[in-house]
Amino acid sequence: MACVALPTCALAMAESERYLPTFLSKLEQIMSDVGLPEELINIRITGCPNGCARPYLGEIALTGKAVGRYNLNLGADFSGQRLNRLYLENVDETTILNTLKPMIEQFAAEREQDEHFGDFLIRVGILGAERTPEMMHKPLVD
Repeated sequence: MACVALPTCALAMAESERYLPTFLSKLEQIMSDVGLPEELINIRITGCPNGCARPYLGEIALTGKAVGRYNLNLGADFSGQRLNRLYLENVDETTILNTLKPMIEQFAAEREQDEHFGDFLIRVGILGAERTPEMMHKPLVD
């Protein structure tokens, strides 16, 4: 899911709707390479922190910070019952994909039956199960 972002929305800081197909193609290639071409992962991209595409409910979410730069949030549950959390701040596509690739490889190798990506990230300790609002907005990686 993506909001309209640039050039339609005056609040947008980055592409969203127009960038989604490109990002999905690259992510789908990673998924296919690890043997999970049909796996469903809830992905959301929004052009600014206002969150019209509800990025905080995505197992993988990009929130626009500047043209070509996004915050990477991870770890919501597939059904929308748990919010994700900030993992990396203000990073480009290459950094995002290089960060996600080993996580997806580990997911393919170690996931449990019917386990979703966001749940896996918490179970294996890549993300913690945050309990306070402050923890939700502090990046895990510098």
